[in-house]
Amino acid sequence: MLVSCPKCKVSYAIEADKIPENGRKLRCAKCGEIWVCYKTDLIDAAAEQKSPQEETTVFENTETPSVETETAAETAKPDETAEQPAEPEPPAPDDMKEIFARLSQQTENIFAEEKALPIHERFWTRVKFALGLHKTANKVYFAGTFLLLFLLFMFYVRFEVVRLLPGMERIYSAVGIVSRIPGEGLEFQNVIRNEYEEDYVRKLEIKGFLANTKSQTIEVPSIRVELLDKETERLYEQEQDAPLKRLGAGSRMAFRIVITKPHLMTKYIYLTLVDKK
Repeated sequence: MLVSCPKCKVSYAIEADKIPENGRKLRCAKCGEIWVCYKTDLIDAAAEQKSPQEETTVFENTETPSVETETAAETAKPDETAEQPAEPEPPAPDDMKEIFARLSQQTENIFAEEKALPIHERFWTRVKFALGLHKTANKVYFAGTFLLLFLLFMFYVRFEVVRLLPGMERIYSAVGIVSRIPGEGLEFQNVIRNEYEEDYVRKLEIKGFLANTKSQTIEVPSIRVELLDKETERLYEQEQDAPLKRLGAGSRMAFRIVITKPHLMTKYIYLTLVDKK
């Protein structure tokens, strides 16, 4: 005899005496459909023409997963026969007491360990928790912030750093930061100006001394002279190399700069030291 799955229409061979009068619960081995089969649902195998794709083996015995042993009366309660996930049993009162006792003991151990620490370590531990330094992400954030602030501070005090540690100038120069004041320690002394004519050409002579006030030899930069009007607007500028490239401690040298055809509105003369171009 044959029986067909009501869902996918696949036919199975089964013996008629395996189906009781009140029906039997069957499961399709192909689609998993579960239905109740009665004797009236059986089809004679000789009268049914099966295709090769629909030919399957006989239903397995009642111990296999594809055939259910419940009768039609038992299948009237599908909620009772369907598999339900097992609910976890609540822990016993004794287990709960054990859990709370273990947590309480761990808490007491933590407090005892904290009390055993020196005062400065306890203070630092509380600061770390307050700032969130016990987390790796916060440590990275604070380390990056500290590094940025440190670099800004080193840039701000670069001139003082180079004065104390002259070798640091190379590090600043490597990243394109000017860290040395040109001619620091040199000063102009006894500077005078003199206007005169030579071969009917007006000229302005500026001369004086450049003195080293430091206790070490200083490299002498270029001398820049600027002519300003009475409103201190710049009218003219000129740069000239110093007579000497280096000036020893406590010594000085004379300099002289001549400007041809100075501006008639010249009121002030401004002298500075600049790096050589």
